[in-house]
Amino acid sequence: MKKYIIKALFIGAVLSTGLTSCDRYLDITPTGKIIPQTAEDFRALLTRAYNLYPQHKALANLKTDEVKAGTTNESLQTIFTWSEASPFPGSKDFPYITFYQTIFYSNYIIENTMKYNASTSEINQILGEAYALRAYTYFELINLYAPAYTGSNGSAKAVPLVTSPQLEGEFPRATLDEVYGQILSDLDKALTLLNKSQFDEGYNYRFTTVAAHALKARVHQYRREWANALAEAETVLAAKSILVDFNAFTYLPSSYKSVESIMNLDAGVTSETNRFVRVSNEHLALFDQTNDLRFAQYFTADGANYRTKKFNISNEFKVSFRVGEMMLIKAEALAKLGRETDSKNTLLVLAAKRYNATGLTNFTTTINGLSGDAYYTELLNERARETSFEGLRWFDLRRTTQPSIIHIYDGTTYTLSSGDARYTLPFPREARLKNPNL
Repeated sequence: MKKYIIKALFIGAVLSTGLTSCDRYLDITPTGKIIPQTAEDFRALLTRAYNLYPQHKALANLKTDEVKAGTTNESLQTIFTWSEASPFPGSKDFPYITFYQTIFYSNYIIENTMKYNASTSEINQILGEAYALRAYTYFELINLYAPAYTGSNGSAKAVPLVTSPQLEGEFPRATLDEVYGQILSDLDKALTLLNKSQFDEGYNYRFTTVAAHALKARVHQYRREWANALAEAETVLAAKSILVDFNAFTYLPSSYKSVESIMNLDAGVTSETNRFVRVSNEHLALFDQTNDLRFAQYFTADGANYRTKKFNISNEFKVSFRVGEMMLIKAEALAKLGRETDSKNTLLVLAAKRYNATGLTNFTTTINGLSGDAYYTELLNERARETSFEGLRWFDLRRTTQPSIIHIYDGTTYTLSSGDARYTLPFPREARLKNPNL
């Protein structure tokens, strides 16, 4: 059978980029090269893996109902208009190859660290982070390039599953069940190795025990495994539960400096996307603009439009997991398990830190008057408000209602239909040419 060279997909890119000195470690023929052996060496490789982790969530955000075009941008037009099947000239792709660069480094660390090191807390932490980062990267991949998990479509094709730093081989698409199985296995392994519950400010892009449980909570949420999602969210909240109080505001909850910070690796907004889009009217309409204290802290007026405040050039607002999201996962899981009163009480704990007195009274009255599907819809609306422009919206739309969305670009209207196949991305053309198995 033919072999397809994975180097063409990502190894070559790994070796050709020169961001750090640890690139020299992974030369295909290491004669005369330095082979990583010490904890310091493997930490350098892991830092490289984190650096390579793509900032795709800002691109995914362009597809959502959170945004409208504020100007034109030819490089983002295809993504904004869901036109990947017939891309516009000059448009960028999602960073498919970069995901596999991160996975390659994780695989290398997992396969080689213990060849040179005894089991110490430092080595175990590094190895645990590599397992968790691989799990997270695959989780992001399948939520872009595979159908949303429904509980009955586990045999659907997902993405290639590569778990060793091999240079060539056949890389067909694994199924959703296979990839999710690897993700959960990696997280279980990570939790046997991780021994730090938090890192100092500025290093909280790294995985910890708390972050690994937060990822498990999200994985089970997306898989509709509500009892497991609840258990993992409660584990996180037992370790970290302080919420930012918008009545005595300090930092946005999505700031890496925030008391809510669990892990801060992902950018929901980049300088390019921030220049291109404004907040959509539909998204603004979700907020009580007088009594929801988030409104003034999340958005700033820009003429007749609004921009998000969740961006600055110092990357302060990179966020992967935080306390507010864990509260929302807990509330959603409780609702799905039929514990609606407990769900509402959980939601009100969050709301007490987000609304002024009038707003909290109004919100309490609203949710107490709802039940069943109507309450669940309002819970999802509160999730949309809370996690605005943090890079979660596209995945939330995929896993829930997949609604119709309308975007206008340069005077032309584009429509994503309800349940549209374009809620799943096609693989980039270059990747398909290199790997016919896609």
